[in-house]
Amino acid sequence: MYTEAALAPAEYTDSPAADDAATVDLACIGFGPAGIGLAAAFSDWRDAQPKGTVVPTIQFVERRPGPAWQPGLLIRGADLNHHFLRDFATPRDPRSRFTFACYLKESGRLFQFGHLGGRVSRVEWNDYVIWAARQLQPMVRYGLAVRSIAPVAIRSGAPKLLKLELGDGSRITARNLVVSTGQLPSVPELFRPHLGPRMFHSAEFLDRIASFDPAAPLNICVLGSGQSAGEMLLWLYDHFPNARLTSVHRGLPFRLVDIGHFSNEVFFPEQVPYFHALSPEKRQRATQEYHLTNFSAVDVDISQGLYWRMYEDRVLGTTRAEVIARHTATRIDSDGEGFRIHFRDGLCETERTVNADIVVLGTGYYEPAFPPLLEPLRQWIVTDPSGGPEVALDYRVRTTPDFGPELYLNGVTERTHGASDASSLSMTALKAQTILESFLAAHHR
Repeated sequence: MYTEAALAPAEYTDSPAADDAATVDLACIGFGPAGIGLAAAFSDWRDAQPKGTVVPTIQFVERRPGPAWQPGLLIRGADLNHHFLRDFATPRDPRSRFTFACYLKESGRLFQFGHLGGRVSRVEWNDYVIWAARQLQPMVRYGLAVRSIAPVAIRSGAPKLLKLELGDGSRITARNLVVSTGQLPSVPELFRPHLGPRMFHSAEFLDRIASFDPAAPLNICVLGSGQSAGEMLLWLYDHFPNARLTSVHRGLPFRLVDIGHFSNEVFFPEQVPYFHALSPEKRQRATQEYHLTNFSAVDVDISQGLYWRMYEDRVLGTTRAEVIARHTATRIDSDGEGFRIHFRDGLCETERTVNADIVVLGTGYYEPAFPPLLEPLRQWIVTDPSGGPEVALDYRVRTTPDFGPELYLNGVTERTHGASDASSLSMTALKAQTILESFLAAHHR
């Protein structure tokens, strides 16, 4: 195991901060997979430099109290829709100490993992995330949300630095910035006023559901047609034996994910420049084509598991779960202890009502066209027809000529870079390499 001391060898010296003693060369907001991938790439690059090399200073800030990957969905038995070789480092450098193979070796499970045929559980991937993040601990400040970003005007009023105000009142001044905040939970407008202990997004599933008695005869409604919705429904089936479950879908329920070998090459690296070169209109068409490879669909094991349980209930003469297709919520009534949700069939316009003690929103995630954190810098950011920043192939945000700092978007560029920049982890390592190389080239100019 590499120790924290090994990440900051004594022979390295930081770049001098001419403008501010506390100024860092690169501030990075977010330390999920995208941030960890970038930190790992920087660490590998730094370790390869000759003794005495002056290296840039980098500071990561993460709002969570520690490293974690989708903690609200660490369902036992759920696997990762992602090949383990597309980890934080292997596509960039298979010899890196941050690879999943290195993690398995250090964990003493390399041979046992081989017996599973390459299948990785969510629980194990989270453990890998924590393992990698711990090696990079000196670069990260946890438990601090970024409240605001402000330009620092020097030299004829043109911004040359950025000041980040953190949740504890402290500040970081940076010459350049990377935003790696990830996509945001998507909550339909109708449901937002009712969010709380009894209505919540899948991102909070395990934390929220733990407050309810598994033996209670609850009515639980799960909305959504994707992998997370299927996994949650299956988990509730097995852990809440007396609950009545209702699964509601806007379209056809639980379609199988597209696992075609050729169609899934959309996640390959060469697809990124292809997608990036398209016009905004053609990017939307391309997005619709790859939608079923990773969205609003489930793996075959989830589909079989749910269908098997529901069929077995019919054999036993019981009905514990109902799947409702082609229905959209139109109104929600709440009495404080539960909800009465009114749905309308999108084709025949009939209506029906679902009573629920708990509502779980497996409604996915979305990527704002313009990252909210960058709003204070909007006047210096060049936008495209969609209203979002223009983002170069190397993930740099295009800014006006008088704006000094380089801005990068890491993992929040699906609309400009395609499928592998959405919720997929496929390009994590290569994105990190691209951003690091771009930053280093600008830093040494």
